[in-house]
Amino acid sequence: MPFIDSGGVNIYYEAGGQGEPLILIMGFGQNLMHWADFPMAMVKQQYQVILIDNRGTGRSDKPDAPVTMVQMADDVVKVMDALKISRANVFGVSMGGMIVQEFALNHGDRLLNLILGCTLCGGVHTVAPEPDAQKILFDLEYLKSLTPEQRSKTVFSFLCTQEYIDQNPDALKYYHQVTNEYVTPEFIFKRQGEAVALFDTWDRLTRIKAPTMIIAGTADRLIPYKNSEVLKERIPGSELVLLQDKGHFFHVEALDSTRIFVNGFLKRHSKH
Repeated sequence: MPFIDSGGVNIYYEAGGQGEPLILIMGFGQNLMHWADFPMAMVKQQYQVILIDNRGTGRSDKPDAPVTMVQMADDVVKVMDALKISRANVFGVSMGGMIVQEFALNHGDRLLNLILGCTLCGGVHTVAPEPDAQKILFDLEYLKSLTPEQRSKTVFSFLCTQEYIDQNPDALKYYHQVTNEYVTPEFIFKRQGEAVALFDTWDRLTRIKAPTMIIAGTADRLIPYKNSEVLKERIPGSELVLLQDKGHFFHVEALDSTRIFVNGFLKRHSKH
């Protein structure tokens, strides 16, 4: 199994396909399998797709220690070094979008193009979700009171629109399966929650030089799409794609549209 050591923490990753490298970074408490069918869709578009389990999730080590977005961005660099990738396209969703902002700011020389999905800049410029959404993210006592099945069903109802869930019952089954195959410990949710609370790139975003696409669903209940508009205002020359009536997991709900927009953006800015 492919692991790299990053400061004493084993980070798990997978790589497949051939072409320009595309690194995918998942969000809060999730593992690389939560990307579902999107990675293979991009392999078919002739990319080398690299998936990473953030420290604390999936098959990576789960230390009960403070963590920051900067640290997790450094983990991405370690994976690139292991694969002998000098520069890559990087796509992060939700908290993964926060990680890749720090990657762009601290490792700009390793970045080809940047894609920010359903994410935010943090700090006082965050557009907060409704209280019930914050409960799903950060009320660990409430989540502990649910059975694994109830928890998956409840969380998934905030990740995707009800219309999609009703029409795609297998999507919830898949989410439940991959969430419980490699369970994220409660203390990791706490540590990652602390990292989210400390995250703030607003005053630095103007330094991002790489071509940037920002993408989100207008029906996102966890990170309102207005956060994407804030990012668009701050990142010079960035493009904004809003997927109408799609939720937080837009890469699942709107797989084809996401593939088309991401591939189109990357092809326009390809270095080959």
